[in-house]
Amino acid sequence: MKIAEGLKIIENQWIQKPKGFRVKYQKFVNLERLTEYSPGKEDSLLDSDVTAWRYAWKLFMSTRSKSNDIAEGEFINIGVVDESDHPVHYYVTGKNQVLNPK
Repeated sequence: MKIAEGLKIIENQWIQKPKGFRVKYQKFVNLERLTEYSPGKEDSLLDSDVTAWRYAWKLFMSTRSKSNDIAEGEFINIGVVDESDHPVHYYVTGKNQVLNPK
């Protein structure tokens, strides 16, 4: 195989490092489930998945409800995504993680 062919294979199959991360979550507003991001899609991304997961956990701890129902202002289905909105594995377990799944 020629080097150019090999480089093309590598380019198409190589796992690319994400450009950044954001926290994706849902909440209910006027009985409608809304999906939001922090930082927002128009804002700069977080540069570390660890930072994003710690931020997600702090949002969860700050908004969680003790009720089984979803409370006003509670964030649910919290996770970390990359710039393309693909889920990012939790750095501790290497598996998909959702905080406060409801």
